[in-house]
Amino acid sequence: MKRIALVIIGVLITIPLAIAGCADIEPAVGIILEDGTVVSSCVSCHTDKDLLKEVASEPEEKVSEATSGEG
Repeated sequence: MKRIALVIIGVLITIPLAIAGCADIEPAVGIILEDGTVVSSCVSCHTDKDLLKEVASEPEEKVSEATSGEG
């Protein structure tokens, strides 16, 4: 009797988790770019080469204080 109850509880927990895992969730808020394009997911921003080149910044070069100075 306990096994049947545990199996039923397991199924009742597993089915909703499986359904929730398969759901395609889109973000509720879209991002509007300067050119008027609406971006609705991270993937569309991170795979757009032109946009990445536009917003990229050069990394700052760090100069070691141990090697700089007088002498």
